[in-house]
Amino acid sequence: MYKLFRRFSIIHEPYLGPLDACRTMGIRIGREAQTFEVGELIIAPKGSVKALELKTFIEGVLEGIETRYQVQVKAYGRDVHKVRVYVQDMYQVVRDRSNEVLIVLEPEGKPVSQCVDELEELILRRRKRINLFIGAREGIPLGIYRFANLVLDVAPGITIATDYALSSALIAIATVIHDKFSEEW
Repeated sequence: MYKLFRRFSIIHEPYLGPLDACRTMGIRIGREAQTFEVGELIIAPKGSVKALELKTFIEGVLEGIETRYQVQVKAYGRDVHKVRVYVQDMYQVVRDRSNEVLIVLEPEGKPVSQCVDELEELILRRRKRINLFIGAREGIPLGIYRFANLVLDVAPGITIATDYALSSALIAIATVIHDKFSEEW
């Protein structure tokens, strides 16, 4: 699955607020992104944000990626992909990638178990970059939903904490497409 996850671009709203929380959440999100070795992580604010809070969050993300990367280099018997990190306004990401696969992960979406065929089509058949949008605190703006190929709920009936959202989403997606992925790759 790690080879497939390299095609994933995670567009993650930054966690902002008290500086200690920004840093802690950044570290956790960075570790999650690196654990799955996603292709890239785009930190995507959706408007103006306080610079110090964003800086603190980004520092946490970079620290989380680096610490997990060092563990992987020592533990794995293969080359490890280090996650690239970018910052871009969320609406600009949508505009720039409108011809790519866009999947929004929010509780208002369809349950992942009902979307197996759609996920297989979007992820396995198109063989393009897959953009996963993950919110923090307020969530992904509803206006972005209309541009998405799919709005997906990976844990029906549960609102997942920000620091578990990325890993929950990737595990849910991997679980429903693993068998098909193994057959085709």
